[in-house]
Amino acid sequence: MLSSRHRHRQALRLGAIAALAFVAAHDASAQTQPDLRGKTFVFGGFGGDLQKNQDEAWLKPFAAATGVKISQTDAPDLAALKTQQEARNVGIDVVQIEASTVDANCGTVFAQVSIDRSQLDPALDSNRCGVPVVKFSFVLAYNAKKFPTAPTSVGDFFDIAKFPGKRAARSGGGNAGMVETALLADGVDPKSMSPINLDRALAKIKPARGSLVLMEAFAQIQDGLANGEFDMALLPNGRAYNAARTNPDIRVIFNGAVTLYDNLAVPTGSRNVEAATAFLQFAATHRNQVALAERFPYGMGTRGEAPKLDDRARAFFPDTYASQLLIQDAKWWGANEARVTERLTALFAQ
Repeated sequence: MLSSRHRHRQALRLGAIAALAFVAAHDASAQTQPDLRGKTFVFGGFGGDLQKNQDEAWLKPFAAATGVKISQTDAPDLAALKTQQEARNVGIDVVQIEASTVDANCGTVFAQVSIDRSQLDPALDSNRCGVPVVKFSFVLAYNAKKFPTAPTSVGDFFDIAKFPGKRAARSGGGNAGMVETALLADGVDPKSMSPINLDRALAKIKPARGSLVLMEAFAQIQDGLANGEFDMALLPNGRAYNAARTNPDIRVIFNGAVTLYDNLAVPTGSRNVEAATAFLQFAATHRNQVALAERFPYGMGTRGEAPKLDDRARAFFPDTYASQLLIQDAKWWGANEARVTERLTALFAQ
């Protein structure tokens, strides 16, 4: 008969073997890639440091593993994609675009893909066309030298009396964090945010227009914040991170930050569906999404071990503040973004 100590050692040994077998199987699954030599696809991203880091974390490793050739371009918006599809001349195979847009157009503008979705976060995996990636927050970033008393909530963006100064937000599309932030500033409980009361949000935004500068691109807001042109700004956390790398006086508030995520998706009419779908499978694995997060502090659309970040990056990483975030209602925005953009454009034209 085996002694109790011997049985314990044997159990530990068997457990370790099983664990190693699981890890090996997982790694083999993650590393096995199709042979795509002689094939190509076009990737459309949002440019800047994000796309530079996607190139290092995703595109180059995928190309090396499969032999595929990848071209890069700027991501077209929904209207541009539809124009290409109507002309039967789709020039992009994988596009990064807001998840709400894919939710609303899955099966029409975007093709459903058959991939293993087991590592994706079910809370973010909201359609069968896209892969959730790049979870980000519209944070309140501010110059600490300009405000002796620091803001405590993203809603303070609209408290002109307490925090006077020049502030910036993005023009163009309505889904840039301003609407929900205005409602927070007006006292709406984050738990009661959806469905969004657009009239109430616009009424809160209207009196702030004299202190608010709208810029066409987040890169302009980032630069203006870093060089002192703007005292505070509403912009994605990665852009705030870059501004703080240039100007160490830049601070960031995540409390109440509108948080959403993008999708990688294959437009219908893509000429390179096989390679594009294989890339979406590559991006749907946790280890590959971690690889990007460890290079640039945007969140992931997968579940698993947290990325290893230094203190500076951790201070700008959305999941550091998980309990403070306001998760956006992607389905509401998918159905209403055009209307919001039209109303905001009219408001600022007055």
